[in-house]
Amino acid sequence: MSKIRKTVMAMEGYIPGRQPKGSFVKLNANENPYPPSPKALEAMGAVGADSFRLYPSSTAVELRKTAALVFGVPFDCTVAGNGSDDIFTMIIRSILDEGDTLAVVDPTYTLYETLAEIQGAKTEKHPLKEDYSLPESYFESEAKLKILPNPNAQTGTLFPKEDIVRLVESAKGIVVIDEAYALFSGSNAIELLSRFPNLVVTRTMSKSHSLAGLRVGFGLAAPEIVEAFMKVKDSYNLNAASQAAAREALLDGEYTSGVIKKIVETRDDFGKGLATLGWEVTPSWGNFLLAKPNSGDAAEITAYLENNGYLVRHFDTPRLKDKIRFSIGKKEQMDELLELLKKYTAR
Repeated sequence: MSKIRKTVMAMEGYIPGRQPKGSFVKLNANENPYPPSPKALEAMGAVGADSFRLYPSSTAVELRKTAALVFGVPFDCTVAGNGSDDIFTMIIRSILDEGDTLAVVDPTYTLYETLAEIQGAKTEKHPLKEDYSLPESYFESEAKLKILPNPNAQTGTLFPKEDIVRLVESAKGIVVIDEAYALFSGSNAIELLSRFPNLVVTRTMSKSHSLAGLRVGFGLAAPEIVEAFMKVKDSYNLNAASQAAAREALLDGEYTSGVIKKIVETRDDFGKGLATLGWEVTPSWGNFLLAKPNSGDAAEITAYLENNGYLVRHFDTPRLKDKIRFSIGKKEQMDELLELLKKYTAR
């Protein structure tokens, strides 16, 4: 008899972007190509020996005070985590019992389903329309929990504010809006928190603030929901260095805005370049582009680019298997990538 839970034995598990050895331009995990705020690096370097010797604040009090200030919410409406993935774990642990249902769109970030499966919950998938807009069935779902990234994690689609409001108003349970890419789009569901007690908004420092390696994320919700998250979270889920750096990164809005501006400009230029090559480019509001080649196999092109030093993301799923997702790097990296794709097309 196996000593491992049957659910865990049967599940596939979440597969993150590959991190192979060697020298690559890594454009497969939506990481930020620019360094973090110098103020964040300085704060991390100033963390003293005692901060490493002793446990950090278990509830990240000072970081949450800063987050409350920056996001414009009360302190007791915030929780900090080891990346927003940690926040999703708190959400699933707090809300879903075994046999309950999570509703997601398809395609989307697949970790949601993995976390629900660990909990013994079911996942109800609602295929996005051909233009990647929300299907009517998603609004009508009576699932206990709905999680929607805005912009969407795999397509870059930005769902209109009126759709978000309708989704929360019509929900029978909790709605989570994952705003990992919000700062690249200008979207913001945080302002809806005061209107809807069943809304949770998540943010991450990985994408727009270049802190993927430090793992910092936030959950924003009504105090009674945050209180539940606090009960189920890991006791010391965010280390001292991450807390110190994240505080300064949040406060350095000018630096972050400058980085975002460069990435958005490069994203739009790269999209135009792909279109010139005949690729079908999905409009994106994130720091990545999803595109379908005009000829050739997407998996084969992904392998070709890797052989030439560029890692991009191919999803072998029904809706995405003919497409490639490109994280946006620095301008010179994306220009070189376009040249590689020109060479592939000309073969």
